[in-house]
Amino acid sequence: MTRRTVCVLAAVALLATGCGVRPSGVIPGNGAPSGPAYPPGRSGTAAPGAGQDVVLYFVRGGSVTPVSRSGPPPEPAGLIGMLAAGPDGRSGEGGFTTEVPKTALPATVTTAGVSVQANLHSDVTTLSATAVDQIVCTLLSDDSLAELATVVLSGGGRTLPAARCHP
Repeated sequence: MTRRTVCVLAAVALLATGCGVRPSGVIPGNGAPSGPAYPPGRSGTAAPGAGQDVVLYFVRGGSVTPVSRSGPPPEPAGLIGMLAAGPDGRSGEGGFTTEVPKTALPATVTTAGVSVQANLHSDVTTLSATAVDQIVCTLLSDDSLAELATVVLSGGGRTLPAARCHP
């Protein structure tokens, strides 16, 4: 036999045997997936902490406005520190300011039920409504806290009612 004949016979034999999968009926599956594509705290676009943006709410024209900063997100309490430090050069040039005082630091952030609990170093009743909005919206925009509904601010022996983000 020639080489060509052997190749043709091998190809015919392969096609005649099929792939070995027997026919079956329709197999039902589960519903389509839903929810976030990645677990909280992970962006899925890069390795953890690489190339992610942090969303901070700063003040411009009397309203809180989201501003993105490149870099790995800090722990949630670090977000309050970033607010107190104010906008960086690029955001500052855009007319953004902060009303979160540096006296609010150090801060701690924990979760309880469906709320974020933020404990500030200073009396929270002295914060402006805008500063409260900055903190609440920034904390609820963090991936690790996004599933929670409200933020409760306390400090200086006082506690504010649970708040939602309404920029």
